[in-house]
Amino acid sequence: MKVLAVDLGATNGKIYEVELKEKLTVRELKRFRTEGIFLPGRDREHFLWNLPKFYEEIESVLETSDTQSVGVDTWGVDFALFDERGRLISLPYHYRDIRTEGVMEKVFDIIPKKYIFERTGTQFMEINTLYQLYSMVLSNDPFLKTTKHLLMIPDVFNFWLSGEMVSEYTIASTSQCYSVPEKRWAFDLLEKLSIPTEIFPKVVPPGTILGKCRVKKGINVIATACHDTASAVVAVPLEGEGIYISSGTWFLVGTELEEPLLTEEAMERNFTNEGGYGKIRFLKNATGMWLLEECNRMWKKNYSEIVEMAENAPSFQAFLDPDREEFLHPGNMLERIRSYLEKTGQRTLGGIGEISRLIFESLAFNSRWIVDQIEELTGRRYEKIHVVGGAVRNDLLMGFIADATGKIVVAGPVDATPIGNALVQFIAMGEIKDLDEAREVVRKSFELKIFEPKNPELWSEKYEEWRRYKEMRV
Repeated sequence: MKVLAVDLGATNGKIYEVELKEKLTVRELKRFRTEGIFLPGRDREHFLWNLPKFYEEIESVLETSDTQSVGVDTWGVDFALFDERGRLISLPYHYRDIRTEGVMEKVFDIIPKKYIFERTGTQFMEINTLYQLYSMVLSNDPFLKTTKHLLMIPDVFNFWLSGEMVSEYTIASTSQCYSVPEKRWAFDLLEKLSIPTEIFPKVVPPGTILGKCRVKKGINVIATACHDTASAVVAVPLEGEGIYISSGTWFLVGTELEEPLLTEEAMERNFTNEGGYGKIRFLKNATGMWLLEECNRMWKKNYSEIVEMAENAPSFQAFLDPDREEFLHPGNMLERIRSYLEKTGQRTLGGIGEISRLIFESLAFNSRWIVDQIEELTGRRYEKIHVVGGAVRNDLLMGFIADATGKIVVAGPVDATPIGNALVQFIAMGEIKDLDEAREVVRKSFELKIFEPKNPELWSEKYEEWRRYKEMRV
C-alpha cells in the first residue's frame, strides 16, 4: 500500500510517497518553498501565507499519483477565514507577523492567565490563534465580521481536497482556543473576548477518513495527525517512556502523557499540553534552526559547509538565549545576535563558524534546560532523548545535545513528520494495528544513530554559565 504524505513546514513544503511492505520506503516526490510573503498595505507591510500556491503544488503531484490516500500536516496556530460559500476571504497571516505584539497582555487584562491555562492546557505564546483573533477584534477587522468558517492551515487543504469543513484534533489543540482537558472548543474564553464562536468547525480525531479526493478519483483524503509535531511524534521510535525533540525551524521538546498536566508550575514554566495520537504531547516550544536559517539568508552557504566550519571553531566563546523575543521575527539575524552579545557584555563574534557554533551550543543548552524541567514537572527520570527531524543530519549538534544533557541521544528518522503522517493513514486504513505497531515498523525500517555523552562534566560547568545569560534581562 502506498500513501501520499504532504508535509508543509514554515520554510519548505515536501511531498512524499510512503510505501508499506515489510518495511517503510519513503520517496520524496517534490519540494518547494513555503516562506511567507510581505505584501504592502496602507499602514504597513503584512506577512502572509500564499496558500493557493501551496495547493497548486499539491494538486500537481496528486494528478499523477497512484496512491491509496493523501494526508496533509502543517505548522500550528495559523488559520484561514472563509465566507458562507466556502471562499477564502484573504491570504492568512503568518504567525511571525507583528499584529500580535502586546495583544497577549491585553487578553490577560480580561481573563486571568491561570484560568486560560486551566481551560486550554496550552502554553502562552503571542503567536497563538487566540491572540491573532483578538488582534482582529481590537482592530475592528472587517474580515472577522464577514467570516462564516475558520479553518486551521491543514484543515484548509483537507477542505480543498475533500470538500469537508472540519478541524482535526491535534491542530485544533495548538490554537489556545480549544480545551484539551475537555476536548472541545473553549467557547467561554472566546465569548469573553468577543470572538465569534459560530465560525469554529466540528473537531475530528486523527485518522478520520474525510472522503474521496476531488483532484484524483479513488484517493482517500485522511485527516492525519495534522499538526506536524503530532505526526513527527507518531514516528518517534519510543519503547515505553522517553523524551523527544522534534527538530526543525522549532525545537519541540517533550514527552507523552496519558492526561494533561495542568499544575501551576507547568503554567509558570510555559509548557503546553497538545493533542497527540492517543496521547497528550506535554512539551515546550523552543527556537530551533530558525536562527541559523535566518543567518544563512546572508551567508548563502551549504548546510554541510556551515557544520564543518562550526566544528572547527573554538568552543564556548559566548552564550546565547535562542528564545529571546528579538529573535522571533524575520530580519537581519546576524546583526541581532551581535547586538545581543554586545548588550550582555560578551565578545562579539564575526565568522560563520563562530556564530553557527554559538547557535548549536545554545540549542543544546536550551534543550537541557527544558529536559530538566520536564523531569521536575513529571517526577520522572528519562535515560534517552529521541531526536527526529532535519537536525538529526547534524552529528555535531547531536553530540552537543548528548553532552549538554548527559543522556544518550537516539537520532532518527530524519523524515519523521511525513513518516508519522503516513503511519496514521496506514492505521486508518487497517494496514497497521495501532501506535505501538507503527513504532515497531519505524524501528525495523530506519537506521538510528546513537550518541553518548563524551564530556558531560565540562558541559555541565558551561551550562551553569549559559543559564546566567538565559535568566538575564537586558
